[in-house]
Amino acid sequence: MRSRLHLSLCWLVAMWGLPSDSVAEEVRRWPSELIAGRFEIHSDFQLGDESTLVAELNGVCSDMAKLLQFTPAEAPIHIVLFETPSEYRRYMNAYFPALPQRRAIFIQDRGPGMLFAHWHAKVATDLRHEVSHALLNTQHQALPLWLDEGLAEYFEADAANRFRRNDYLHQVAGRCQRGYVPRLSELEQFTELEHFQDAQYRDSWSWVHFVLHRRSSTRDLLARYIQQTRAGERQLSFSRQLQQLVPDLENEYVAHFRQLASGD
Repeated sequence: MRSRLHLSLCWLVAMWGLPSDSVAEEVRRWPSELIAGRFEIHSDFQLGDESTLVAELNGVCSDMAKLLQFTPAEAPIHIVLFETPSEYRRYMNAYFPALPQRRAIFIQDRGPGMLFAHWHAKVATDLRHEVSHALLNTQHQALPLWLDEGLAEYFEADAANRFRRNDYLHQVAGRCQRGYVPRLSELEQFTELEHFQDAQYRDSWSWVHFVLHRRSSTRDLLARYIQQTRAGERQLSFSRQLQQLVPDLENEYVAHFRQLASGD
């Protein structure tokens, strides 16, 4: 999940704990801090095997750059990790009470982006998802919501499982068997995250998967669209560009997921 806030966040990474009348209490340093390339990781517990975490983060960077043919923005990304969900909720309620409760969240401010999460069995999935938001979006030019979330859903899976073993595949393939194709033009109308539900996440993932893997020309189209969006250039909606490139779009979408589900 991504969120954009117009407030100063940078000072948060210099301390941990909750607001207090005691300045001395407020400025406690994070027990564990690590800089790994562009990632600055702060946690309220000792991470242990830091190399695994760093490898996951760098893997998303390299995979995304290769597949989407772009160089992610070089601004630092702060990752703040909490050992327990209760401490995470306590911190987020204190500093960001207006935000919805999620296991992890990426916040884009005027300065560096910040990712907040708590440790759990599937934290790597959450981190891959939120880091995708951080890498895709610049300070002033965010991608359309459907594309941002669709790509984050795609890259949240580990690299070995991205192509075929997503939880959405069975649903999408089943709907294709009934001839149902979600309208990309309708997904493009969503601009507010609170209106984006499970169905929209699933359908956005499906269009991202189709575009990335159906043809090299559709993948190239997506890469150009992302580059031009990040550069602030005006262009046709992605759905119109895709329809022009693939005139028989709905039948190709159905064929793509039928083949994927059958193992071909």
